[in-house]
Amino acid sequence: MDISNTVACVTGGSGMVGQRIVQGLLSQGYVVRVLSRMGTFGDSRVDHFRGGLQDAAVLRHFIVGAHLVFHCAAELKDESQMWEVNVKGTEQLLRLVKETNIQFFCYLSSAGVVGRTKVKYVNEDIPCDPQNAYEKSKWAAERLVAQGIDGCRVVILRPTNVISENRPGALALPMKRSLLDVLKLFVKGGECAHIVHADDVADAALYFITRHINSPQCFFVSCDHEPLNTFAGLWALYKSFKGKRTGGKVRPIVHLPLIIPHLLRKISRGTGNRGDVRYSSEKLISAGFNYRIGVKDAVKRVVLHYERE
Repeated sequence: MDISNTVACVTGGSGMVGQRIVQGLLSQGYVVRVLSRMGTFGDSRVDHFRGGLQDAAVLRHFIVGAHLVFHCAAELKDESQMWEVNVKGTEQLLRLVKETNIQFFCYLSSAGVVGRTKVKYVNEDIPCDPQNAYEKSKWAAERLVAQGIDGCRVVILRPTNVISENRPGALALPMKRSLLDVLKLFVKGGECAHIVHADDVADAALYFITRHINSPQCFFVSCDHEPLNTFAGLWALYKSFKGKRTGGKVRPIVHLPLIIPHLLRKISRGTGNRGDVRYSSEKLISAGFNYRIGVKDAVKRVVLHYERE
């Protein structure tokens, strides 16, 4: 199929996952447009639209004549703006998309929409009970997208804790190795860290471009099925790669039982999921998707990145 005239739009294209989707689209030959609040975009091959999801005029110009939309933009920090951006912004984008000939719409949600749960292995059918402002706004936006768009294939992705070489997430603990970090590891080492590399999330978004989808589908993007995706496991992997000991079995660091950090969270916050809760990627893998990076390569990439600096 000739895609040289196929226009793909990415909101939040300067973000950790968005920029990887942009590069993937460019490498496949798509015409790419990016919406971001940044003054410039660092790739001359991209048509950059400066603005936010609240800017109706910019949004309309952004998607006119487009075929694919990847909606990655979100407010992550300012709680006062989360509903305005994440919910009302998504609602406005969907309203404009329904006036066009968009054939594929991918929404980047979050595993956080599940919120509080007693289920240990969470799949896409588990009811959501979001707790904080961000979780509630992403869940509300997700429900809008899940209503579907006539004539358009719709995919919702729920990544877990996304990391990259520049934003190592849970890997910051073994990287800093302060006394407090060692204490944290001892207390919560057995808990799932839920890391997934941004490249794997972007790959999942791009994977569904050519896949047949009858109705809106939701998928967790998670590497929680990997045994070393715990705080202790990541620390052990990090030490292994730093010490160049890549052969043999990696053994997680000694830590307290899972019940201890769970009780501490309940005392300090009044709530919190158990550390053995995992988000299932079974549906995504059953759809034919293969994780290119996974946990071990994600850790290795972070180690190599900081060794080069």
